[in-house]
Amino acid sequence: MKEFPLPLLILAFLCLAPVLWGMSFYLFGAVQPFGTSQVALVRPLLYLAAQLLWVVPVAMFFVSLNEYRRGYNIRAYCYAIFGVALGAFSLAELFL
Repeated sequence: MKEFPLPLLILAFLCLAPVLWGMSFYLFGAVQPFGTSQVALVRPLLYLAAQLLWVVPVAMFFVSLNEYRRGYNIRAYCYAIFGVALGAFSLAELFL
């Protein structure tokens, strides 16, 4: 971890923190942040959208560190900031 700068590691941790705090609600709590639908075609799409709220920030954690390791510094920070924003949105959807 010494090869990564501290601001990027802080952003990467902030990508994972909301996911780790709220993942049990998404996996075992039957949380439906986007509501439900009576249409059978829409229900799986809403389920996938709810699962993407915690899968994408985890992916952004690994992608941002990999992009920095490959030499794309600005792109790494952008991915980390996107992961933080999506993590904050997922927590807001979970608790509001």
